[in-house]
Amino acid sequence: MPKCQWCKEVGEKEVMYCDEKPTGQFNKNGSPKMFRKYFHSTCHDLQLKDKEYKLVEADKLTDLYNYILSLHNIIALDGRMMEKIQDLRNGSVKINNKKVTKYKEGVPYEVMLQTYIHLASTIDGILHSMHFNEKWNEFSYIFGTVTRSVNDVMKMNKHQDKQIHKAQSVPSAEVEIQVLVKEKKTKDNLDISEFL
Repeated sequence: MPKCQWCKEVGEKEVMYCDEKPTGQFNKNGSPKMFRKYFHSTCHDLQLKDKEYKLVEADKLTDLYNYILSLHNIIALDGRMMEKIQDLRNGSVKINNKKVTKYKEGVPYEVMLQTYIHLASTIDGILHSMHFNEKWNEFSYIFGTVTRSVNDVMKMNKHQDKQIHKAQSVPSAEVEIQVLVKEKKTKDNLDISEFL
């Protein structure tokens, strides 16, 4: 009786979903060894949604990562830089000098990227006017600026969403407008057609 990889409860092998992948190794008879994970049907749906969510998050993180690399002109972000990004994404806070880590309750990656783009001119001014001894100092200073401006970008996004919602909620019925135009005959003093 296999254990469900999602809820960790034991279930019947016949009714559980089996996700199997080759390990790259072979049995004595030449058949490939398989790595099998078992899920209840409801747990499998949850696992697929979670997997899809993680792929989307990874794509958004990749976009942010590449933007930061090009901004700071570096090859890779070190562990401290990634830790700051992850702490902002997770909404981690320090209480009594201990970090309380949450899971994906902070600022989304796409909002961080929007903030970097929104502050592009400010960041460019910082990079040209200030001299930093280390790339870590440069990253920390700019990331602090971005962190302070995240709320403004989130408010901007909410305002845009409200505007879109209002525009969609207004009925777009066709309205006929009739305009009465008075025809004015202007008399031309030089026109001699009346006399002919």
